[in-house]
Amino acid sequence: MGNMNFIDAWNFHLEWDTDGLFWFFIVHITTSVLAYVIAVFACHTCMDRGAFVMPLIFSSPVSCVLLVVSVSCTYIRNASDGTSDYCESSTYIVFSVGAMVLTTLSIWLVYGRLFWSVKRLVLLKEIQLFWLPTYNSVMLEQWMYLNRKLSQETEDDDETLTRSDEKTRVYICTTMYRESRKEMQQLLESIGKISQATSDKAKIHFESHVFLDGAVRGDELTEFALQLISLLKDALNIDDILTCTKTTTPYGLRLGWKLPGPCGMTFTIHMKDPKKVKKKKRWSQIMYMSYVLDFLSKQHVDRDGNPIVKDSDCFILTTDADVKFTPESVEALLDLMKRDTSVGAVCARTYPLGEGPLVWYQKFEYAIGHWFQKAAEHVLGSVLCAPGCFSVYRCSALKDIIPTYASSVERAFEFLIKDMGEDRWLCTLMVQSGWRIEYCAASENETYCPEEFEEFYKQRRRWIASTLANIISLIKEWSLIRTLNHRVSYLFCIYQIFLLTSTFIGPSTVIIIVAGGLNYAWDINVVWAVVLQIIVCVIYAGICLFMNETWQMQSGKIITFLYAIVMTAVVVGIAEQVAEDLIAFSPDIKTETKNNITVTITTELPAGAISDDFPVSFVTLYLGLLIAVFLLTGMLHPSEFSCLLNGITYLLCLPSGYLVLNIYSVVNITDRSWGTREEKDHNSVKKTKPWYDGLETVMRKIFFCFDKKETQGNPSNVDMQDEKSKRRRSESDSGQPQNLSKSLGPGLKFGGKSLSRSQSVEQRMEQVNEEKDEDVEEESYSDEEEELYDELDPTAVEDWLPKDMKEYAKLFKDNGYENTNFLSMLTDVDLKRLGIKKVAQRRNLYRKIQNIPEFTIPVDVPKDLSSWLHQIGLEEYKPNFRRNQVKTVRDMEALKSFTIKEINEDLNITKPGHVRRLQDAIKRLRNPTHDERVITKFKEEISQAFLHDLRSVNQEENKFWKDLIRACLEPASDAFGFEEILKGKLQNLRNEWLMVSGIVNCLWIVIIMTLSSSIDLQIAGTNPLSLLFLIVFGFLFVLQFSCMLVHRFTTLSHFIARAPYKFGQNYRSSVSFLSRDVDSEEELLTREVRNLEPQFLKRIRNQQKQGKRKKSNSKSSETAPLIANYNGNDIYTGPPVKETYEENMLAERGQYIRKV
Repeated sequence: MGNMNFIDAWNFHLEWDTDGLFWFFIVHITTSVLAYVIAVFACHTCMDRGAFVMPLIFSSPVSCVLLVVSVSCTYIRNASDGTSDYCESSTYIVFSVGAMVLTTLSIWLVYGRLFWSVKRLVLLKEIQLFWLPTYNSVMLEQWMYLNRKLSQETEDDDETLTRSDEKTRVYICTTMYRESRKEMQQLLESIGKISQATSDKAKIHFESHVFLDGAVRGDELTEFALQLISLLKDALNIDDILTCTKTTTPYGLRLGWKLPGPCGMTFTIHMKDPKKVKKKKRWSQIMYMSYVLDFLSKQHVDRDGNPIVKDSDCFILTTDADVKFTPESVEALLDLMKRDTSVGAVCARTYPLGEGPLVWYQKFEYAIGHWFQKAAEHVLGSVLCAPGCFSVYRCSALKDIIPTYASSVERAFEFLIKDMGEDRWLCTLMVQSGWRIEYCAASENETYCPEEFEEFYKQRRRWIASTLANIISLIKEWSLIRTLNHRVSYLFCIYQIFLLTSTFIGPSTVIIIVAGGLNYAWDINVVWAVVLQIIVCVIYAGICLFMNETWQMQSGKIITFLYAIVMTAVVVGIAEQVAEDLIAFSPDIKTETKNNITVTITTELPAGAISDDFPVSFVTLYLGLLIAVFLLTGMLHPSEFSCLLNGITYLLCLPSGYLVLNIYSVVNITDRSWGTREEKDHNSVKKTKPWYDGLETVMRKIFFCFDKKETQGNPSNVDMQDEKSKRRRSESDSGQPQNLSKSLGPGLKFGGKSLSRSQSVEQRMEQVNEEKDEDVEEESYSDEEEELYDELDPTAVEDWLPKDMKEYAKLFKDNGYENTNFLSMLTDVDLKRLGIKKVAQRRNLYRKIQNIPEFTIPVDVPKDLSSWLHQIGLEEYKPNFRRNQVKTVRDMEALKSFTIKEINEDLNITKPGHVRRLQDAIKRLRNPTHDERVITKFKEEISQAFLHDLRSVNQEENKFWKDLIRACLEPASDAFGFEEILKGKLQNLRNEWLMVSGIVNCLWIVIIMTLSSSIDLQIAGTNPLSLLFLIVFGFLFVLQFSCMLVHRFTTLSHFIARAPYKFGQNYRSSVSFLSRDVDSEEELLTREVRNLEPQFLKRIRNQQKQGKRKKSNSKSSETAPLIANYNGNDIYTGPPVKETYEENMLAERGQYIRKV
């Protein structure tokens, strides 16, 4: 063979097909590759004991047995054309069996027992399982023995691997605003399950933080804050609410508890005061992200100052206030996070809760969104939105983006990205920074979705605008993103461009589909059907532009209802067309004989048939494939198959979702409100306008083209006068230098007043001193705003007003606002209607009003009339009530039917403030419900808790919050803010989007309609553009379906990896924190100790109360130990030089327990 050339060698190998060794070689290569793939999958799904270790150990003995058995040995020798006498030699067999037994025993002792007890992390990749992740067919078993890793510890420079032996911290952070009692209870019960399931021996620590917007005003808790506190006893098993730690903070108030359970998880409610920090969800997210990253993570360090838990093993579990989840779902999310440290976030499968047709629509929408869109993004590159309702974020990923995420809005497009969809923008920043976001279908959660039409439209108004803006932003910066994030491929880019294009032409596509369906069903001319729909769209767009919200919602409901009727006819019409195509597919051939001539009659092909051989239209073919794909997808999601039944509602409401809702969203991008769960403003002073003002408003809306307005909004008259005075000053002082601050000399700053050249230095100094005095006076006003108000002893209006506004005291009294209990009802609009014309004074008074706690009237039936009138501050009208025979509680029943006219005439109450107060009191004049009684009870209890001051408890944390508020959370001033300019820019952006969207959709309709009417330009029974449209949409659908199949396989692998070996056991996880990991005896002992602890704490509190009575003037209570915040397993272990507050707390608590 050494003398063969290339041709001889090639011909020699070609003769292998007749050689038995060739087939043995092929079988060996195929089976070894298959064995390697199965081995990787077995280790990937944690089945390595039965599918990796055991086969490797017994593979060689089985091979030896095949050689020992005479039949198999002879077959192998004959098939390989061998001449060995091994099969007949008993000596060879004995020595071979002995050698194989010893070899198997040695392999088990060296490798088997190690592989059997190796710590298993689910869904590890090939590079994490083997040192050299490559296939080697030579001595495959021995290769996998030596190549398998015994642990998942990796080097620091490898970012794709995980550290399995590191501790893990998970912060459950929730944003809450005005959720219902049922929604809050669902969240608290989920948190309680985590607390009860977590083992105190697990290498994972949980904390829960709830950030409640608008929860406190001054020192008074709002209704929703009290509602949340009232649920803690039943949902979290907190027997005594007074065990909380109540602390005043720079952002409002904080309440903390230690929950019952094996680990004693801490639960903290951060109550935000809207006068101290910014409202809305994004700023609450910034608060808890900064709190975790910049403060809490630095509190857990070793003696050398290094963090106990690395940022890559520290996670934030974000939840909404109405979400329901299980500990197993949290474990499933953490599996993907621990597997790959380059993953920045993982989201779960969300199921909507609720009742009604809108909920049915959303169930189907959520299902196809997760089945296809989320799965496609996961497989192709990265998920673009991890919803804040239930997702896990890595702290190291958040550190990279939180400075940008906390930036303010300065442009209209930024407003759509940042404030309309904060979760999507957060994920956009992650993808731009190189992080990957994954979707875990094995983790499930449930959340309440909008059930009312208005709430649904307002929610989708934000979502649609945010989605479009973020996708446009990604496409614009695609080259840079691909450089930073290698997971973003060209296919992913093309996929997003197609989705964006389909979204833009979605309205026109719906119009064409509906017109075609009406033509099939009612034989309506397609052109007239299209024109009629365009007219309806233009009318609705005009209603959204010029009418109020009520008009928009009512007209939207009417159009949705009419379109649902039309879609019913469209479905029937399309079904008729499909039936005609199916009949034509098997044509009925008839023969007739006339005048001795036989004529063959064939059924005429339907319009739009692809060909004579395949007489089916593209529409029928497309619908058939669509239905087949949905049915197959539903079968692959057996637990969610019922969601397909809701597809009927989705189909009927399709025009509303893709046409009417898009118009509403684009027109209302100028609306900066959140839309859902918002508090309605009530004006207590009636607005009186002359008739010609209303006529002027209507004429301006009709002839808007001739209304000359500034693009930055509608400036007030005062602003216009300021602009005119500025112009006059600039014309008269054109000879002055532009930078006047330079003429003041070193160390002096220009305060904003014009200085003439003739002024001396002394005069300029006097002017600067005057400005300083004004600043001091303004500071004194700001100090007055911090004063406390008491409902039982309200401040009179003449004492409340600033010194230079005392003349308004009579004005307030004449309108029924004689003290702070009545002043708290006023708004900025009310002050203007009262007659306070000066803008500066009105703003100053409104700021002071905002610091007054809201006067709340309890829901109850009073004992008598006198106590009720005294409680609401209207005891001066008691004779008026008696004159109208309202004397007893039974007589007060008549007040429930009183109108404003009867209040003015019969009771002689005409002051607006008193009328409003009486109306509110009458509304609450009823027997309280059980929930209201519970809230009242807990309000009294929580007021008895000792109030700590964060400045004395933890100066470091107090400084952190002050710095954070100063940096980005300070509420913006209405006067100095960007609101008016932003409003004008949003209007310009709205007009641009309307124009572009209208032109694109009109052109699309014209092109499709023109090509459809031309017979010569048809291909396979349809016009080329429609064919291209179907091909593109078909490509997207096939791509999403293929990605769904891949993701289904990965989800199946995840379930297999988490499935227990024995029936009845719990799921397995990479980060197992459930109490199943603890021995039953130890767990029982721990629970007994935990159950005894409340008795000790109760006796400790009794001793504290006795000590307070003896030393009422002592200051020791100001530094009372925060028992609720103590966690014995996780205290601050910083340098011993700095003695922390937790250590003092631990020592004092130990003394108390020893005394007991």
